[in-house]
Amino acid sequence: MEALVTVENLVKTYGAGANEVQALCGVSMEVRAGEVLVMMGPSGSGKTTLISILGGILTATSGSVKIDGREIVGLPEKHLPALRKELFGFIFQGFNLFPALTAVENVSIMCQLKGVRNPRQRAAELLESVGLQEKLKSYPADLSGGQKQRVAIARALAGEPRIILADEPTAALDSVSGRTVLEIMSGLAREKNRAVVIVTHDPRVLDYCDRIVHIEDGRVGREEVHNQREKVA
Repeated sequence: MEALVTVENLVKTYGAGANEVQALCGVSMEVRAGEVLVMMGPSGSGKTTLISILGGILTATSGSVKIDGREIVGLPEKHLPALRKELFGFIFQGFNLFPALTAVENVSIMCQLKGVRNPRQRAAELLESVGLQEKLKSYPADLSGGQKQRVAIARALAGEPRIILADEPTAALDSVSGRTVLEIMSGLAREKNRAVVIVTHDPRVLDYCDRIVHIEDGRVGREEVHNQREKVA
């Protein structure tokens, strides 16, 4: 599998002097095209910091992060929004939908931001791809948690990103909705050759992943090859 993200000796420090806290302590890892990679670890282990650096939201203190062959550590902050726009789709636990906009409008806005032609038409197509063709005009308040997360997935796919970063995407979902969301995300990696990275505490996710990276005290504790998708296909 092609490595879309290569991380070497990554360090992230907050504060200075007596108040200095090292959130990441020399992390090295890869994220590959066509795989679902899960990051697990206790609260405060550095998972969210790591995924935020991978997505160009936070800057690293030192080390190397290459995204599709491009080094982003040390890249001027003004260049990071363009990188996020081109390469990444983000999915969050809290959905982050605009409550005053319909499902298709929520997705259409992201399509516009990513320069997609015919953004409303493309938004409708993306919602149909996640099984929400009958909910285009529904507002978030009228959608279930699983439906909101599927809108968020459709929004993340605007602009055809190569890498999907998801922070606790199933934490607020029941078992049926969680399974539906995970099946969609697994399909994004398998069928579209994207890299899908999921930060989670949810053991249900393990049935859909290819590798597990355990983060402990700001370090990669161990990696496991999982390859469980055949069992749930």
